Amino acid sequence: MDIASATQLLNGVNPNQQQNNNQASSAIPGTPPAGAVPTADTDFGPAATYVQGQQAQTAETFTIDRERVTSLWNQHQERVDSFRRMVETLLGQQAERQGLAQGTWNIGDIEVTDEMRAEAQSMIDEGGYFSVEETAARMLDFAVALTGGDPARIEVMRDAVQRGFAQAERMFGSELPEISHQTLEAVMNGFDEWAAAGSASAITLLDR
Repeated sequence: MDIASATQLLNGVNPNQQQNNNQASSAIPGTPPAGAVPTADTDFGPAATYVQGQQAQTAETFTIDRERVTSLWNQHQERVDSFRRMVETLLGQQAERQGLAQGTWNIGDIEVTDEMRAEAQSMIDEGGYFSVEETAARMLDFAVALTGGDPARIEVMRDAVQRGFAQAERMFGSELPEISHQTLEAVMNGFDEWAAAGSASAITLLDR
């Protein structure tokens, strides 16, 4: 036994075991010595995928395209706002026709003739351009066109109709007439049919 081995024995170290440990460690490059424990603040770097025989690939980084997101959101808002304005305009015009027909709507200094009242009445009667069914159908048709028939967007369209109705009342200067309330109800029923079936083809007013 040489002096180095004798010294290791005196220190409580088995020279044969020490040699085996050294060989095992050198057999796998990068393997920590036996008994080594990483500290809590060890930085292991980014997550990686290891494939035998290939170099490790670091995790892919994804970046949000904020400019694109903003552009798409603005387009969405413009479409919803255009729908709201359409609802507001239709309800306001509908209310005006009923006011003309019933003699409760004053058009400035213009004298409302019997012919004008008769024409207004025909427009709000069943089948007329501003009737409950026809006005509600145009709103629903526009909503379906804007959303592509996606039922997930129904609530956005409902909200736009409600806001359009409220704005029409403000523009009208008072509560909208019964025909407008009936139209609002018909539109909401159409949304209910669309949501229940999951398809806009189920809307009764659009299948006439």
